[in-house]
Amino acid sequence: MSREILTIKRLQFTVPLEVQVSKKKKFILNQNNYRNAHHRVLSTAKKNYTDIVRGLGLKYELDRTITNPIHCHYRYFPKTNRKYDSMNVVSIHDKFLMDALISCGVILDDNHRHVLWPTFEPCAPDKENPRMEVTVYEHKPFKVPGWMK
Repeated sequence: MSREILTIKRLQFTVPLEVQVSKKKKFILNQNNYRNAHHRVLSTAKKNYTDIVRGLGLKYELDRTITNPIHCHYRYFPKTNRKYDSMNVVSIHDKFLMDALISCGVILDDNHRHVLWPTFEPCAPDKENPRMEVTVYEHKPFKVPGWMK
């Protein structure tokens, strides 16, 4: 089955690749920085990322909380043409975004019953506007296999 047949609604938005954590410092969202950062820096980065997502007004665009399964598609536009480990970037965006969507009331939970799978698409570098474009697909309800209950 194609994704479009199963899709009820689609949300598209853009999030930055870094967030401000102090007046002079930014936190670049990737696994290497996440692993090495102090817990206060991580907390501030996650809060500021959530504020960015909240500012997008997704809850008002939807007019409800998504209760059906979703999947997220990430399109990564790096600043340079340097080689990178794609999952180092996507994993942290996915973690921060799912927590932000829960906090904003867009989705109920980010467990395996609600978030089916993330997909990733590397894109050409964009020196002027490096970013992560996100598409959240809400799917029609389906019969839950016994192991998912």
